[in-house]
Amino acid sequence: MGGRGDGCRGGWGGGRRAARAGAATAAVFTLVAVLCAGALPAAASGKAKSNGATTGRAASAGLTCPPGTGTGAPGVTPTSINVGAISTLSGELASDFAGLVPGMEAYFEMVNAQGGVDGRKINLAYKLDDNGNPSQFASLAQTVINQDHAFAVGASTFFFNPTGFVNTCTPTYGYNVTGDWATAPNLFAAGGSVQYYPPIAPQVGYVMKKVKAKSVAVLAYNVSSSSAACAAAISGLKSLGFDVSYSDLKLPPINADVTPDVQRINAAHSDFILSCMDITGNIALARAVQQYGLHVHMVWINGADQPVVDQYSSLMQGVFFDLQHVPFSASMNKYPGLRTYVGAMKKYAPSEVYDEVAIQGWQSAALLVAGIKAAGNDLTQANVVKATNGLTDFTADGLSTPVNWSNAHTSAKGPFCAAYVEVKGKKLVSVYGYKGNVFACFDVRGKKSTNPVPLPAGTPGT
Repeated sequence: MGGRGDGCRGGWGGGRRAARAGAATAAVFTLVAVLCAGALPAAASGKAKSNGATTGRAASAGLTCPPGTGTGAPGVTPTSINVGAISTLSGELASDFAGLVPGMEAYFEMVNAQGGVDGRKINLAYKLDDNGNPSQFASLAQTVINQDHAFAVGASTFFFNPTGFVNTCTPTYGYNVTGDWATAPNLFAAGGSVQYYPPIAPQVGYVMKKVKAKSVAVLAYNVSSSSAACAAAISGLKSLGFDVSYSDLKLPPINADVTPDVQRINAAHSDFILSCMDITGNIALARAVQQYGLHVHMVWINGADQPVVDQYSSLMQGVFFDLQHVPFSASMNKYPGLRTYVGAMKKYAPSEVYDEVAIQGWQSAALLVAGIKAAGNDLTQANVVKATNGLTDFTADGLSTPVNWSNAHTSAKGPFCAAYVEVKGKKLVSVYGYKGNVFACFDVRGKKSTNPVPLPAGTPGT
């Protein structure tokens, strides 16, 4: 996204953990987490590959810690590096955020089993729970920095507050849900720290063309994280020549009755639906679509989790999602990064293998390790931040399209990539990739088009 803003990083998908019963209010606060799990900005060329990343030229002065910050190495001993995490691990929001911790921990356990980094084991020593409370997060941020003296921190919460981490230039990694990850050089949200909406339209339009749909209905909640994304999609789809035959961006985020909307969608002869609602709303939508006998394909921004498919597969046939990582259904021979991830998660965090937040934890941990390796013998927080911002094609060891951290804090230059999956039976099956790859990428800077562009160099599977 061209700088800090309210948009997403491009892309309309990813999923999140299945919402727990009774956690309806979680959707109101965390839908933005899904909307902004967007497609990954492609990287420029670079040199010296390390840990799934390429170390190019040193980062510019604007991507280094402010003078006098990050100069120490708290939590570092000759044999270990202590890292902290603050996540929502309990309360009704936990199902949306708790996966980051096991994902990070599994990556560190894998690295440690291989001898660590330069003889040091990396320990997720502090796992703090903010209970979904904004004031609790602020307090825990002070604890993990000033009391625990963690070298780096992972964060997965709707109530992320960057102030303490920015002021100390603590390397910070995690799940971008609020738009507060942009600009600062030490904040590394998985996949890029900015948010951007324009790629939603060509990515959805691409699926519509594949299924030969002509007319789309769009549904969203009357909260900005939902309605803004779908409003951008409407504008973009119209400019691409698609008929937006019906839209409702003012649905209540709790207990929305979508039956009247489905009746109007039927009357409008829509043959495709884009939903910016959460899992609960999407399942209600699917039930109503089935009840009224509509034969439509749908894109859901939320719900690409195997437990959701296992439970609701009869309602989800013909539903599409995009992901910003190699899909779990992809060939492990072609995508060895997926084999590494699945193998380590089965060993160290077996209940979280196919969790969409856990894989962001894995990516976060991989980026920290890449930065530590790139910093070499001069291991300070500032040097890890500087070295990380010199990584120009980070792929989390072959799980994502390349991220260029020399610009991923402040801009989204594209192309914007997605791995499409469709619910078929009880499986999420990869579809519509570019020339045999699971990813398809789009450039929204030039002529508006639903035609994919060549994959950036370093894309897994190329």
